[in-house]
Amino acid sequence: MTSSALTSKLKASSVATETRLAIPEIQKHYAHLNMGSVLYKQPSQQPSLERIPRPFGRLPEFHICDGDPAMTAINRAAQLTCQTGKFIRVPLICSADEKRPGGDWRMNVDGSEMPYRVKERLCRRSTLWATLGTPATPSLESACQTNYPIPIDGGILSEEVVVFRGPDYKKLPPSEWGVLPVVSVPPVRWPKLTETGTRYSLDNERNIVKDKLRASLLICIAKGYSVIVVGDFGLGKRYRNPPQEMAKLWCNVFLWDVMVRGRIQAVTFVFEDPQQCTTHLIRDALSNKGRGDGSRGMSSSSLPSTFSSSSLTSSPTDLEIFRRMFSKGGIKKQMEERDYRYELQTLVHLS
Repeated sequence: MTSSALTSKLKASSVATETRLAIPEIQKHYAHLNMGSVLYKQPSQQPSLERIPRPFGRLPEFHICDGDPAMTAINRAAQLTCQTGKFIRVPLICSADEKRPGGDWRMNVDGSEMPYRVKERLCRRSTLWATLGTPATPSLESACQTNYPIPIDGGILSEEVVVFRGPDYKKLPPSEWGVLPVVSVPPVRWPKLTETGTRYSLDNERNIVKDKLRASLLICIAKGYSVIVVGDFGLGKRYRNPPQEMAKLWCNVFLWDVMVRGRIQAVTFVFEDPQQCTTHLIRDALSNKGRGDGSRGMSSSSLPSTFSSSSLTSSPTDLEIFRRMFSKGGIKKQMEERDYRYELQTLVHLS
């Protein structure tokens, strides 16, 4: 276990407690910031989207890397501000808990998973938890004055989240604190998959996943953000969406969605754990399930060949899958395999 993983496992709950106590003081120092969040129940229905221009080409710039998603967004914003002379912020799209702010951010959980759950870790490092639970302005749609539960097609925008701890939870000096927008959308969790675990079994569930990706992007577009950072949304042990499908859905949205095309300049997918292999996690779970209910005594030879130990160890990481999908060759392949059903669904959705 790495030192970072050990730190995360041992100190998660205590760090969360310290963060809760520190947030009121931080909010005083940043009283000029918007410390609330806005719930978008149906991002695709925003009237303002029709007035937003399309100044960029069909294809955004795609970057795939490992690192800290929050600091990647903050550093990218600083770089663009320096280059353009204009104040720019870069939002981070990350997974959200649909029922409560921050999900299990105050709890210690399985150490093998915890170090790389972006949402909970970011809540411990920043003011995100407080902003998620605070509606920015009273809304006629939300008489109960709460952002939760998040609707299936919805998401929350926290425009000014202050990050005051590093990835290892170390407190940063105020001069190194950063501010970034965060778009929080609940991914589909443990979807029904085919026998091999590589594809969605239900088209409806796949469409729900696609709509969630669209929602996150449309929230960014509505607020004028054209350069974005995406964490490992919907991947890992907690959600187990097939990474090849996730990468393809992201690619399809950028290529074919009529509401997104020409409005995104650059996208960076950032993986905190470069070795994370959701394919392995999915196949391991399906293999264990196959040996359990209804199949006791099943031999390894009667399980799908894709679950063999050799195939598990050779499965590509999530980072590798995304790099392959968003390479020049991967983009070209997706454009040649254009799915006209996607554009038809989008047009129907707009009508």
